[in-house]
Amino acid sequence: MNAMMIMLNIFIANSQPLRWPEDWSSKLHAEALACEPWKNPDWINKIKLLEYTGFDQWGSMLGQITYKDGSVSSLYLRGLRQYRWGKHESYEFYESVTLFGVMLYGAMYYLNMSSTRCSFPQIQFGQYRTNNESIAEISKIGLKLSDFKQRKLNNNLEYKTWFIAENKKYDIIIKPNKAITLYYGQPWNSLNKIFTVKLEMNGKSGVGLMQLWSLYNGSYKAKVHPPLQLLKQPSISVQRNDYVVYFNDGKCQNENIVGGKGFSLAMLTSVIDTDFVVPKGFCVTVFALELQLHRHKELQEIINDIENVSVGKKDGDLQKYCDEAMRIIESTPIIDEVKDAILKAIENIESENNDDKPYRYAIRSSAVGEDSEETSAAGQNSTYLSIQGEDNIIKSVAKCWASLFSYQSVKYRKQHGMFVKTSMGVCVQKMVNASAAGVMFTRHPTTGDPSNILITANYGLGESVVSATVEPDTIIVHKSWNNELTVTSSVAGNKHQKMLASENGVITIELNDQENKTICLSEKIALRLATIGVDLEMLFGSARDIEWAVVNENIYLLQARPITTLYTWTDFELMHELDSCVPSDIDRLTFANVGEVFPYPISPLSISVVNRAFNSSIAAAFQSSDRIFFHIVTMKCCINYYNMFLRNPSKTITLLNKVTDIAICGAVLITPETLKVACDRNGISSRLDRILILCDMVKDAIKNSAKEKTAQKIRQNLNLNAEDFHTAYSLYNEINQHKDEFLMAAECHMHTSRVSVIYQIFAMGLLTSGYKDLVQEHFSDISILLGSCSDIVSGEVVTGLNKIVHYIKMNEKGEEFKKVDPSKGIDWLKINCPQAAKELDNFLKEHGYRCIQEMDFISEPWSLRPQDLISTLQIMMAAVKQNSSSKSLNPEETVAQLKSPKSKRIKWILKKLVPLCRQAVVRREMTKSIFVYVIHIFRLAYRRLGKLMVLEGYLPSEDLIFFLTNEEIGKLLSHHDTALVQKASRRKRMFPQLKKMEYPEVNTGMLIPMKSNVDIVVDEKSEKIQGMSVCGGSVLNRACVITNLSEAHTIQQGDILITHATDIAWSPYFPLLSGIVTELGGLISHGAVVAREYGLPCIVGAKKATQIFQTGDTVLLTADTGVLQLVKKHD
Repeated sequence: MNAMMIMLNIFIANSQPLRWPEDWSSKLHAEALACEPWKNPDWINKIKLLEYTGFDQWGSMLGQITYKDGSVSSLYLRGLRQYRWGKHESYEFYESVTLFGVMLYGAMYYLNMSSTRCSFPQIQFGQYRTNNESIAEISKIGLKLSDFKQRKLNNNLEYKTWFIAENKKYDIIIKPNKAITLYYGQPWNSLNKIFTVKLEMNGKSGVGLMQLWSLYNGSYKAKVHPPLQLLKQPSISVQRNDYVVYFNDGKCQNENIVGGKGFSLAMLTSVIDTDFVVPKGFCVTVFALELQLHRHKELQEIINDIENVSVGKKDGDLQKYCDEAMRIIESTPIIDEVKDAILKAIENIESENNDDKPYRYAIRSSAVGEDSEETSAAGQNSTYLSIQGEDNIIKSVAKCWASLFSYQSVKYRKQHGMFVKTSMGVCVQKMVNASAAGVMFTRHPTTGDPSNILITANYGLGESVVSATVEPDTIIVHKSWNNELTVTSSVAGNKHQKMLASENGVITIELNDQENKTICLSEKIALRLATIGVDLEMLFGSARDIEWAVVNENIYLLQARPITTLYTWTDFELMHELDSCVPSDIDRLTFANVGEVFPYPISPLSISVVNRAFNSSIAAAFQSSDRIFFHIVTMKCCINYYNMFLRNPSKTITLLNKVTDIAICGAVLITPETLKVACDRNGISSRLDRILILCDMVKDAIKNSAKEKTAQKIRQNLNLNAEDFHTAYSLYNEINQHKDEFLMAAECHMHTSRVSVIYQIFAMGLLTSGYKDLVQEHFSDISILLGSCSDIVSGEVVTGLNKIVHYIKMNEKGEEFKKVDPSKGIDWLKINCPQAAKELDNFLKEHGYRCIQEMDFISEPWSLRPQDLISTLQIMMAAVKQNSSSKSLNPEETVAQLKSPKSKRIKWILKKLVPLCRQAVVRREMTKSIFVYVIHIFRLAYRRLGKLMVLEGYLPSEDLIFFLTNEEIGKLLSHHDTALVQKASRRKRMFPQLKKMEYPEVNTGMLIPMKSNVDIVVDEKSEKIQGMSVCGGSVLNRACVITNLSEAHTIQQGDILITHATDIAWSPYFPLLSGIVTELGGLISHGAVVAREYGLPCIVGAKKATQIFQTGDTVLLTADTGVLQLVKKHD
């Protein structure tokens, strides 16, 4: 099979959770009760005997399938998420049948009939989501267990069932295909047959799944493995004078006391009856470092300086402060209490030594937060190997402490939203002089394939593998469904050399040709390692990245950390994470109208606040809380045509339908096919429905003046002065307390916009009276009718700009002004044209909150980027002034110019309607201006919040605030979630790519971009090299070829780095990159590990890449297939 893996990581909820059994249909509950024999009064409470609870939720799931050849298929699914907890089905049920259906026009349903052991003999349960996205309660289900007994079900036959929801019956025809059978438990205790089915419901086609579950009493065809219990962290009190704790002490199983690495070693040591050994050792706890800092004030001061410089509270060169801190910490003697505790621990370990020579030790940093589920901090802090002698051990501990404040370590924490000022333990462990060593991933680190255990190995110490100084041997062990292990691949690496512990520390020895070509690990040892890996994954409850060593057939474990990059979000997932949902195959989505307001992708913050306000306003107006009107896809906004325009369709296309399309979308979108779908989806409106809609239109028009006044009142009373707040948490709470004002401002604008359209519809209806269809005169007439509006805010903007231009020309400085650097334009005007400068200052006070895509918080209005306004003025200076002046026409003059009206009565009505139409336009523009002003006030508050979050160490940069949703900001303030910071950074990096994605103006079904940034036509003859993919994805960008770290200053934002290899010193530059290519390295090299953590497309082993490409080349990195190709040569 070509399929490698499947990823379905995004679920987008589209309904409130329906709890089981609390939200169980009362009628279905009553039917279950009615079938129950009346033995005693307790029968009515039988539902409580079912220890099986949970919830259901309608939504969408998006993901991708990756194939072995590197090709990718995207999946866009709609369905029901179901969570259950309590006792397993095998304890609660005898058998059950479940039918899940998805229909062409959007309806979805879930029907279940079960037979329980201790509760009701039969339970029916179901959910129904209608074509128009509303939830309808099911009152009766026709499923019968007897019809679907496993021995009776035949995939050549048709089966019928039904259900009733809201008094309407739905008849279903089921056509099953071939089934797959799944067995559960060890040994097997239940089986599940799953059929894909073709469906018909009341004559409409669909597809679905049928599931037949029952108890299993047959034979078990696999070996029963003894169950392993998850490792649990004991609750043992720790004293602040516990400066040293041993690996086998329960106190060491506390990550906050000993750091990530120490915690992992303690947990490994606690495992009993194993095929591995953890070398003995101890941890110097965080209390030791805290006491060292407390006793030496100069250390506290330099660390405070580092923190203040890193967040911008103090000016200075961060790297210089870090270098100075490391020097001071290393040179400061360790206080006696800590030193004595370390020496005593060493003495205890040495007491077991029967050799005359003292043991050699590995001294490893163990920072708090390092090697955690969220971040690996790979190589950020120091490790010292083959250390011998008490003085050298003490010095190495101090060096490990110092490495916590190295430049790359500080930058790493800052970039991941971790506190710069943190603490560290230090592991002191007996050195294992290995004959072979390396790293094992219990799941493939690139693909995440759980059936592939990856082992990389070299002779000697594992440092040569971890540091990627050699190309190690690679062994892949296949794990079957029942944990049977088989070596499927062994590839000898070009190892060249090995590292060994010696009298002089760690030495490097060249390998001979025979050793270089030979796999350093036997198949027997590889299978033993894989078995250990399977057990540890079970014990820890997640996949592990394990450092190991072999000495005389004995396996030693040196580390077992989580594979932090295994669940890293893919670009596809980040791109779609904030989508509204997966539309049905017939849904129609258009960018018309809304594309003018949001021409570009919307920031995640604005999606969570502004778009939500728009949807809630329309939903309230249309009394349709379940529907999505403004649909988000890949952070772009479009309109669901059927929900917005055809909620209540007529049997035939009316002139009103066309007029509505023209008024809002600028073109007629409705077709006979579209109308048929709308009628099937939303139902045909009755005459009464249409009368009620007309009444609602009139009511909205009457309320229009009040809505304008409400909006003006909101602007006057809005008091959100962000500068008054000095903590991020207090400002965040204040912003949320003004949420109702924001929603009301949005509602006012949506109302006046709707009324403006209503008046246009009324006017077009009068203009088209007596016509069978729209003609060109109607369009010209409506432009005349609306064209003489005065007092429009947007008109004031143009007038104000013309006034500034006029003053500049009066001073005869026009030509000189056009050549001025826009960033210096204001200062130039103050000196050369004071009148223009004063007018510009007034203009910015009045309209400075306006800009392109002004309803997005991330946009910078003129008041924040006045250089954009200067550029506009420079363009206006070059424009030839038009002498023609537009005359404002009164209603009589306006109607006199119209060509469409055929009767005097229509013309008389139009004269009365013209002022109302114009007034509606003015109010729409006024409330828009007010809403944009409110958005700007919130924009300033969020910008201030971003600044405070940087100062408090939550974010590495202020602008990341716009790449978090409002809810995520609250979560981050409640808990330092580094995964959220990484996600925001990746969203920011992806944002320019989303701008390049283009969609048709009108779409049916799931929106697929017309052209993405990687759909580039590349000449097959152009330069191309092949490497090994270590992190998937594709990116087209500028190449930056660097062979020495001293050249790193040439890296530009978004570059694809091409280099020989990377190490820890490169870490500060990774956030700038869009892709990485190295000539050396493997799956666990530094570049690979960090690339996966940042989600950067990356290939390694790309031979001669630094020679073939040069800085400035445009290259296409297709990391999924491991290819780097030249697109355009640098001139």
